[in-house]
Amino acid sequence: MTNIKKVLLAVLFLIPVSTIAQPDFSGFLQLDKRFVAGGDSTYIDNFYNQFRLEMSAPVGSQLYIFTSMDLRFYDFPDPQSLSDLERLESEFPHELSVWEAFIDVYGFLFDDLDIRVGKQRIAWGRADKLNPTDNLNPNDFSDFVNFTEMAPSWAFKGTWYFDDSRLTAVWLPGITPVLLPRNGSALFLGDLGAFNDELNLPDRTPANSMFAFRWDGSIDKWDYSISYFNGYDDIPIATSLTISPPLQPQIEMEFPRMQVIGADVVTELSGIGIWGEAGLFLPEKVELISDVNGFSSREIQLEDEPYLKFTIGGDYTFTNGIYLNTQWMHGFYTERGTENLNDYFVIRLEQDFFNEDVLVALNNTLEVNDWEQLGYGLSPELTYQAIDNLEAGLGAFLIWGEEGTLFNSWEELDQVFVRFRVDF
Repeated sequence: MTNIKKVLLAVLFLIPVSTIAQPDFSGFLQLDKRFVAGGDSTYIDNFYNQFRLEMSAPVGSQLYIFTSMDLRFYDFPDPQSLSDLERLESEFPHELSVWEAFIDVYGFLFDDLDIRVGKQRIAWGRADKLNPTDNLNPNDFSDFVNFTEMAPSWAFKGTWYFDDSRLTAVWLPGITPVLLPRNGSALFLGDLGAFNDELNLPDRTPANSMFAFRWDGSIDKWDYSISYFNGYDDIPIATSLTISPPLQPQIEMEFPRMQVIGADVVTELSGIGIWGEAGLFLPEKVELISDVNGFSSREIQLEDEPYLKFTIGGDYTFTNGIYLNTQWMHGFYTERGTENLNDYFVIRLEQDFFNEDVLVALNNTLEVNDWEQLGYGLSPELTYQAIDNLEAGLGAFLIWGEEGTLFNSWEELDQVFVRFRVDF
C-alpha cells in the first residue's frame, strides 16, 4: 500500500518516486445535530456534518506537498419531484471540495526565501479569531454560529527571513467571495425580500488581482507585525436597484475595492496574555443607482473615507484553573464605514473537571449599536474529552437583539446542539 501511495503522488506531481517520503494522512469527522429551541422544536436542516481528509508529504529536502478534501453532508433528503428520487444526491445532499492544495519550496533561489503556491489559508493578525487585518481569504459564514472561520483561496506567497524578522509578500490572481449559510444569506446581508439578485464579480484580468505585504518580528517580549493589503472586500454591496412593475424587482451587487493598512502586537505580562490589532480601511466610493418606476436617482452606499476596525483583548488562567478570555471588537466583518461600525464585547470562561475529562465553557457576546441598541448572545457548552481524539459536546446558542442590531436578525435561530468529533 505504501508503494501505491508514493507512485500515485509521483504521477500527480511528475516527480521521481524515490524522492517522496511516506505521506501522512490526517483529518477529522464531525457529526453535528442542531434544532431550534423553544416550543415545537424543529431540526435545523441547513447545517452540515463534515469530513476532512488531509495528506502531507515531504518530497526531498526542499519540497513539501499538502492537500485536503472537504466533504459536507446534510441529514435530510431534499427531493422536489419524482425525478429527484432517481438521483442519489437528492436523497443524500452533500458538497465535496478541494479545501487546500499547495506546494512549499524551501530555499527558492535564495537560502532565506521560501514560497508557497496553490490554494491556501493565509492567516494574518494576532487577536483571537477576531482579526481586522485578516483579509486575504474570504469569510466562511457557512456555519453562522462559528462565523470566525475563513476559507482558503488561490495565492502565491513568498517569505524572506531576516534573523528574528520576516517579510511576506502575497499575490492573489482574483477575489474569492464570502461563503454564506445555506439558505441563510439574510443573516449577514439583510433580507432582500422579493428582489431578484445579480452578483457581478470583477473581470478576470491582472489589473483586478490582489496583493499584500507583511513585516513581522519581535522586540524583547513583544511580537508585532505591520501589513498592507490591496484588493477587494469579499462581501458584496448593492450598486443597482430597479423596480418596474409588473416585473420582479432587481438588485445588482458588486465587490468594493479597498486597501487596508494593518498592525498588531501581542505580549505576556505577569502571566496575562495581551493583544491588540487594528486595520485602517481605505475604500473606494460605491454608489447605488436606483430606477423606481422610471425615476432615476443616486445615493452613496460607501464613502471613500478611511475607517478603523480594531480588536483589543487578553486572557488569563487563574490558580483555580478557570480560564478567562475577553475581547473588544470594533466593527464586524460585514460592517463598513465609520458610522456603521458596532462594538462587540466577547467573554469566554472555561473550567476543567474530573481530571480534565470534562470541559465546561461559557461564551458571552454583547453587541452595542451606536451605544443605543443592544444585542446579546449566550452559548454554554459541555464537552466530554476523556477518550483520546474524541470530543462529545452538548450546548446551546441563544440570541437576543433590539431592532437595528446584527443579533436581531438571528433571534429566530436560538438552538441547542449535540456534537461528536473524532480527529485522526
